[in-house]
Amino acid sequence: MSTLPFSRLLAAAAVTLGCGHTTTVRAEAVVVASSAPGYAQGQLVPDGQAVRLPDGANATLLFANGRLLRLRGPYDGVPGEGPDSASTGRATAARAGPGDDRFMQSDLGAARALGNPLDAALDRALALDPAISGTQCVKAGSTPLLRRPAEPGLDRLMLQDAGGNTGAPVGWSGGATVPWPQALPLADGADIRALRPDGSTLGTLHVRLVEEEGGAALAVGMASAGCTGQIGAAMAALRDATLPLDLSVSADRGAAAAYRPGEDIRLRIRTDRDAHLYCYLRNARAQLIPIFPAGAARSTRIAANAPLDLPGDRMPLPLRAGDGPGELEVRCIAASRNLDDEMPGRADAFRPLAEDAAVQLDRAVARLRDTEVASAQLFLKIR
Repeated sequence: MSTLPFSRLLAAAAVTLGCGHTTTVRAEAVVVASSAPGYAQGQLVPDGQAVRLPDGANATLLFANGRLLRLRGPYDGVPGEGPDSASTGRATAARAGPGDDRFMQSDLGAARALGNPLDAALDRALALDPAISGTQCVKAGSTPLLRRPAEPGLDRLMLQDAGGNTGAPVGWSGGATVPWPQALPLADGADIRALRPDGSTLGTLHVRLVEEEGGAALAVGMASAGCTGQIGAAMAALRDATLPLDLSVSADRGAAAAYRPGEDIRLRIRTDRDAHLYCYLRNARAQLIPIFPAGAARSTRIAANAPLDLPGDRMPLPLRAGDGPGELEVRCIAASRNLDDEMPGRADAFRPLAEDAAVQLDRAVARLRDTEVASAQLFLKIR
């Protein structure tokens, strides 16, 4: 399995993020981005919990002290266990030499002059949405902003505590946000109902006050408090500002397994953000065959960290090992925009392309500008 180099991660992250200020030292982390099963964006990774990533999958973690750690599978261990490295139960990543990119880390406390995407992302995420029922976080000691509901024509609300004893009207005259009303103080664990003018409930907020001052410590505190929607949105913004697009491709039998002639092959593909995907199979005769999308009318769009199985609903035709011994190659390309006009074979799914198709594909990718691109290859043995 091969992916784009990770050197860009450190170059970007080390100059853009600032450490949070906190008086406590915690080893919890929050998932910034993931192409691995079981690790959702914004998810809390508790102190001492092992992380297990399959071959080719990546996960990027942000610790409360501002440390950003990117793990690449295969990985099985406890990140953050040691002061300066990722300690692992199996020690696969800890044994990696200087040229191995299975894990990378950076202390992200420099160059605030370029701005701080983490603080900006958290500021936006901390604005409360009265239309979303569930747990939402407020930074202790601050006055949160309240978003204007997306419901058409709704520009006035009544906020009321769960007991109906205290309420405060809120209105938006033009802006997207207004300050939380002082007449309705917030307490940790409070339940607040947002009522439309006719008295019907728009949403019920379960408020959590987070004590951390800011930065990475605040992000981890929000994840720990269960503010899933807010921290997920903040980590998505942080990911987009600092991390390259990530793509993983795996086979049902693992990278080292072999298939017998005629056996079915199943692939699973993930990206760490919404992307457009194009996949090709190079058969034992060195022919390049487009296999995804499965036809000119099929969408190339795939969702972040949602597994795409081939074959599956979006590619119903089976993938089978060839008639004799050899090697198959699966190559997938994910991009931040639609590449239908640039990728060879877009309208020729499952048909072998011209002999120079592989060269055309390489040239098409090399020519891309102002586009996030990730590429992954998987080699399968037929015996």
